[in-house]
Amino acid sequence: MNTAVTLNPYFTRALVTVTQELHATMPRDELLKLFAQVFRDLIPDTLQCFRVVKEEGGALDVVYANGRLKFEERETFKVTQRSMEGLLLTDEQREEVFHQGNVLPVDEYATIFEDGNRGFCFLLCDRNALYGIVNFEYPRSPSSMENDRAAVLPFIHLFVAALRNARLMSETIRLKEYWEKLLYSANAPVVVVDRDGRITLMNRVFEELTGMTRDAIRGKEFLSIVPASSRTRLLRNILSAVSGEPSTNIEMRFPRHGDEEDVAHIAFNSASVYNSFGQVEGVIFVGQDLTLIKDLQRQIIHSEKLSTLGQIAAGVAHELNNPLTSITVYTNYLLQKLSGTISPSDLQKLESIGEGARRISSFTKDLVSYARPSEDHPEPLDLVHLLKRSVSFCEPTIASTGAAVTMDLPDRLPPFFGIEGQMEQVFVNLVTNACHALDKPGGQVQIRAVCPDDQQIVISVSDNGRGIPQKNLSRIFDPFFTTKNVGEGTGLGLSIVRNILENHSAKIDVQSEEGKGTTFAITLRVS
Repeated sequence: MNTAVTLNPYFTRALVTVTQELHATMPRDELLKLFAQVFRDLIPDTLQCFRVVKEEGGALDVVYANGRLKFEERETFKVTQRSMEGLLLTDEQREEVFHQGNVLPVDEYATIFEDGNRGFCFLLCDRNALYGIVNFEYPRSPSSMENDRAAVLPFIHLFVAALRNARLMSETIRLKEYWEKLLYSANAPVVVVDRDGRITLMNRVFEELTGMTRDAIRGKEFLSIVPASSRTRLLRNILSAVSGEPSTNIEMRFPRHGDEEDVAHIAFNSASVYNSFGQVEGVIFVGQDLTLIKDLQRQIIHSEKLSTLGQIAAGVAHELNNPLTSITVYTNYLLQKLSGTISPSDLQKLESIGEGARRISSFTKDLVSYARPSEDHPEPLDLVHLLKRSVSFCEPTIASTGAAVTMDLPDRLPPFFGIEGQMEQVFVNLVTNACHALDKPGGQVQIRAVCPDDQQIVISVSDNGRGIPQKNLSRIFDPFFTTKNVGEGTGLGLSIVRNILENHSAKIDVQSEEGKGTTFAITLRVS
């Protein structure tokens, strides 16, 4: 019998199609479409079925067929020894393939199409993995099955190689995405740069600390996003890491959203990133957020200063109060004695002397009040009466600013145990600040008191003035912080208010919007 194999007339066209269309990064689904077309062109009068398994576990994943399959044959790969032709598998590897759950060795080819008469198949596998199986069947007795088999075989090997590359590419992409997600979710600031110092990856924590987004700075030089004072040191560390020398404790400052007053402090450790050839292709910086530590250090230093201030405040007040008392007394004496005998301008100068003495006296009292709260004992307070009296004390300020003050108070509130003088100082400070916050005469100040439950009293002081800038909201209770002009405020008012309220186990909250006003809300516990 003549067994010579003749060249398939469609072989050249199929080879050209594969050469033109196939590329190394082609996804699996596109590979299936390409080789399905190639095999249709190569042996057009056959029934063809592609079955591809999942990467993990080997379970059936994709089935493509151009005819009706026998249902009972769908899941099982019935293969002959010849279906593994040309795969160059060792006996051990061949046995391993046959031991997979969906592979069943058979002596003769078993058709899988309902209309199939005879056929052949090729197992899609290599020494590393099983990818699937391809079946070719003829509805009628074939005359050229051996020719067809020989024509298909080279493309089967190409198909297996392409499936292996697609699986490796998919695994590489998956690993890349996994590591990017891992670094992005890490609970420490991370930045990765290439050999040229350009940012290739940054994570969520770095975004949150610096206010920068990945899309905004990816591809930029790392040096360009750090302050000029840190660039020389950072460049030196990048060059060292590119040379294979890691660095530790590289401390840098990052202004958040370009605000030089709002700064994130990060200490980085750097390490070299090597490629598969052992060459340094980049640098990874893993950091530690020092912002809170730096803030705590500043607060400790500030607290030590305040402690020292508290120690000298009493002495300063004592030394100043004696001469201030004399100035005030003698000024009042001269005003009474000389009234009507000297010019009004001279009387005004005497009044200015008295006012200056009173301001100095008030400032020394503020220092003492902040550093050493009153030792008076708490007593039940009538808060409605106390609020009305506090507003009366503010009448000069209310008149000078043209504020319209309204009070929304119940007839009575539950008694609150507190120190009368200190709580009075709280309300006077808040009403005074509200009046000063008004941009022009006709502004409104509202004082309101409610009892949301039997345990609490909430007293709010609101104005419709200029509001507080968002960046200052976290600082308004800091000692000596003020936005007023020199001579208009000491910066102790709100700090004293919070200190007094903390001593009364109360809290104060603030809400403000620039151009619309501010509300201070005090929550007092009555039980």
